[in-house]
Amino acid sequence: MDVFEAIQKRRSIRKYLPDPVPRADLERIVATAIEAPSGCNMQLREYIIVDDPRQMDRIRFAGRAMEGAPAAIVILVRPEGTKFGEFWMQDASAAMENMLLAAVAMGYGACWVEGALRPREDELREVLGVPRELRIWSLLAVGKPAETPPRPPKSAAADVVHTNRHGARS
Repeated sequence: MDVFEAIQKRRSIRKYLPDPVPRADLERIVATAIEAPSGCNMQLREYIIVDDPRQMDRIRFAGRAMEGAPAAIVILVRPEGTKFGEFWMQDASAAMENMLLAAVAMGYGACWVEGALRPREDELREVLGVPRELRIWSLLAVGKPAETPPRPPKSAAADVVHTNRHGARS
């Protein structure tokens, strides 16, 4: 599957088959995150692969999308600045998008879990053994999809694309 097809097929999956995800597949997905751009190449990200069913049960509280997922990948960030400013949020988001597209290309469904975990980050930190100097940025729920939602409405390019300056259309 090429990248354009993966982008078109990507959906937020919240219902999964119970089949385990092979560790090698999860490692391959993480490898795509490591390749994501990073401000000043600081690479302030780390990852936790969670594929043990008992540990998955301990982190399901992090968000509704985690409920039936057989595996997850946690993005940790070191919230440091560079000489040009702070980019760790953008870096972590780029890593997540790479993983979302890799999961689709490999036949998996996935969902980005972020905002829902913010209030429970300390609890999640304890379960995962994450040191204080790292933030738990987001989780990727991963598994074989039990359903594929239809494509949600998207903006028409003619409504949101401008050429050379705002208001100018091609």
